[in-house]
Amino acid sequence: PFGILYINRDITQRKEAENELIKAKEKAEESEERLFAYINSIPDIICYKDGTGKWLLANESDLKLFCLQGVDYFGKTDLELSEYTHEIFKPSFMDCMDSDEVAWKKKSISNGIETIITPSGEKKVYDVSKTPLFYPNGDRKGLAVIGRDISKLYETQEKLILAKEKAEESDRLKTSFLHNISHEIRTPMNAIVGFSEFLREPTIQPAKASQFADIIIQSSNQLLSIITDIISIATIEAGQEKVIESEIELNATLKHLHAQFLINATKQNLTLNLSPFPTEKENWIISDETKLLQILTNLIVNALKFTKAGSVSFGYRIQEQELLFSVEDTGIGIPSEMHEEIFKRFRQVESTITRQFGGSGLGLSISKAYVELLGGKMWLESELGKGSKFYFSIPFIKGEKVMLFGNKFQKDPAFETCEPKTLLIAEDEESNFSLLEAFLEDSNMAIVKAFNGLEAVEICKSTQKIDLVLMDIKMPVMDGFEATKQIKILRPDLKVIAQTAYSEDVDKDKAFSAGCIDFICKPIKRELLLSKIKEHLGITQ
Repeated sequence: PFGILYINRDITQRKEAENELIKAKEKAEESEERLFAYINSIPDIICYKDGTGKWLLANESDLKLFCLQGVDYFGKTDLELSEYTHEIFKPSFMDCMDSDEVAWKKKSISNGIETIITPSGEKKVYDVSKTPLFYPNGDRKGLAVIGRDISKLYETQEKLILAKEKAEESDRLKTSFLHNISHEIRTPMNAIVGFSEFLREPTIQPAKASQFADIIIQSSNQLLSIITDIISIATIEAGQEKVIESEIELNATLKHLHAQFLINATKQNLTLNLSPFPTEKENWIISDETKLLQILTNLIVNALKFTKAGSVSFGYRIQEQELLFSVEDTGIGIPSEMHEEIFKRFRQVESTITRQFGGSGLGLSISKAYVELLGGKMWLESELGKGSKFYFSIPFIKGEKVMLFGNKFQKDPAFETCEPKTLLIAEDEESNFSLLEAFLEDSNMAIVKAFNGLEAVEICKSTQKIDLVLMDIKMPVMDGFEATKQIKILRPDLKVIAQTAYSEDVDKDKAFSAGCIDFICKPIKRELLLSKIKEHLGITQ
């Protein structure tokens, strides 16, 4: 019989080795899973490419950024991957390839800022670090890319840079404004002081004296206009400007403005046109007359200033529920890049020391602010060398009054009184009192002077002959507010007119609260003063 041959081979070591390999593979897979879990938990974008630029690994943040989720990216280049996602990413992939090459050539860590526009239009900014790896022989092995989203930081930095630039621009404009305003104030002051000294010469001829007086008046009005602009812009900036509505006879207002500026236009050999009015039925409106006049005045003054030949035209028309005003000139025009700039504070088309035209650079910004306060808007049409046309609209609120065209601005004849009256003038400034006295020189009114509020109260207490009080507000010992209160206690029927350099609504309200019947602002116009005195004394013509 044949026997049975048994052959046994000990494979214990092989099995152990296989088990070790299995364990190592499982461990490697576990480590790879952990690695992927780790890099996918990082908000930074992470990508690893081989030496030829093919993607070998990318985390979820990177895939999400480029809308590559679900795409088999392994072994594809940036250019190839750009075909698998939105076309808007193609420039970013191309830029990425360029910055990869920079890192390879640098042979060390390369840092840079990369901007990526997403399909939603959002701009993402990344601080990217690229680390190249090489084989021992110097061949390219791989490129590790890490990018951190710094969009918010970058946006903050851009805002800070923009804020810094705006602050520097504002500082430059204000410095330019201060230099300009210093020149604008000193110029009329020089004329006022200089020609005033000439008037003191005993040998001066009447014709020369009259000429110098005209120059002084013109320079004073110029100075007053500058100061008014500065006060107005400060009030607007502080948010204290208020709208005071009243009924306005619009056609008469525009006709008055035409007459006011016609003399200057004629001197410049310019035609000043007032457009025909739409209808006299809409003659009365409700708005802030002071602000409306200031807006139109600023625009007409500018038009005359910047027009050397031709014409200036202004007017209005009714457009649905709005009044649309326009001021047009044939002047130098405004370049398109300055159409928005000229409405900004302290901004002028000319800002150098060699500029041809004067002015504070506040008129248009004040006008635009006033238009907006009135519930409207302002804009312009202009081309350099072809003139300008400014428009502004305000709500059309119809008034109730009906009056013949132009009656509003008819002046009173020379001041006369039916019987002697006594006027108490409370004024601490000698020059101001002398001016008021000169205004009333042709009347037969008796004038009593008080140097301060307390003296005004004592005079009213000691005599019943006072028929009207012209009360300065700012005085020593006792101010006009307190003096008026005490006078009204003594003589409730005695009328008091406040006269002051303060022109804000709060000062007017305070004067009326103290008991004043009326309010007049300095510099005082003779016609206005006489009109108010006649009104409150009940003097008829």
